[in-house]
Parts: sequence; C-alpha cells; structure tokens
Amino acid sequence: MTQSVEATELWFVMRKAAHWCHLHAARSVAKLDLCVSDFAVLSVLRARGPLRPDALGKRVLLTSGSVTSALDRLERENLTERRTDPSDGRAFLVFLTDRGAELARQASDKHTASMEGIFSVLNEKERDDLRHLLKKLGKFAQAAHSAPLATKRAVAVSVATRRPRRPNNVSTRKRAVPAPR
Repeated sequence: MTQSVEATELWFVMRKAAHWCHLHAARSVAKLDLCVSDFAVLSVLRARGPLRPDALGKRVLLTSGSVTSALDRLERENLTERRTDPSDGRAFLVFLTDRGAELARQASDKHTASMEGIFSVLNEKERDDLRHLLKKLGKFAQAAHSAPLATKRAVAVSVATRRPRRPNNVSTRKRAVPAPR
C-alpha cells in the first residue's frame, strides 16, 4: 500500500468513526432537549467560566453567527446571560445563569454516561493512546491549515510526485470567462 493510499484510508476510517460517534452524541444530547452546539457552549462555560463569544466559538468550533444564534437560544431559556466585560466596555462576556449551571451539570453527567458506552470498546491504554494520537494529529492539521498560503503551496509542490505536462499547443494564459446571465 502506498503512503498516499494509506493516509487516505486512515482519513476515511477516522471520518466514519467520527460520524458514528457524532450521531451517538447528538442523540444523547437531544434526549436532554439540547442541540450539540448549545450543549457544547454550556459545557465550555461550565468548565472555563465566563468567556467572550469569539473565544467561546473557537473552543466549540462554531462560526460567529452560529455562536450568536446559540447564545440567543440559551438566553431565551434563561441559561446564559451576556454582561459587559469589565476590562473592555465595548465587549461582553457570556455567563451561565444558576439554571444554566445546573442544566450543564446534569447534561454533562448524562452525556458522559452515554459516551462511556461508546468508548467502552476500548481499554484504558487504548483510550489514552487514542487521545494522545488524536490531539497530535489535530494540532498538526490545525497548524497546516493555519499556515500562510505561500507555505501551503510550497508544501503541496514538494509533496507532489509528478506534475501533469501541458500539451505545447495549449495556452497557459488565463482567459476571461463570461458572467452567467
């Protein structure tokens, strides 16, 4: 098996495993009358304390618009509240309300039990190994994704084994493409 095929197969296996784990997690969270993004926001606020919406979005992998939607939903349910950030009066911090903290605790306990069922297929060493490997892979992939475009192009060129040749009669100049009507 060549390296590129092996890497693609690993990605596909990881994608499928993540898909089924995500569906199991979504079902678990739905039983709590929450969606995954709302559960994630509550969980992070419970673990980290008050955060600015942009920091919250980065921690739970939501766009700014999705964070705003989640916060609006959670505020309507009196689970979170936004307060002015004392260090910057132009910004605000998101806090859990007492009701939100209690729901986050209950939801976390129930969700943990549900996810324990999925990960019970792995022994303690396998879980530690999986955690370590996924963190390592995730950090590397994040750094590669965040690298400047010039670096990405250089990596892509160095990784390519062969570039297709253009026939001599094909122009390499870009041609204007008419706009659709």
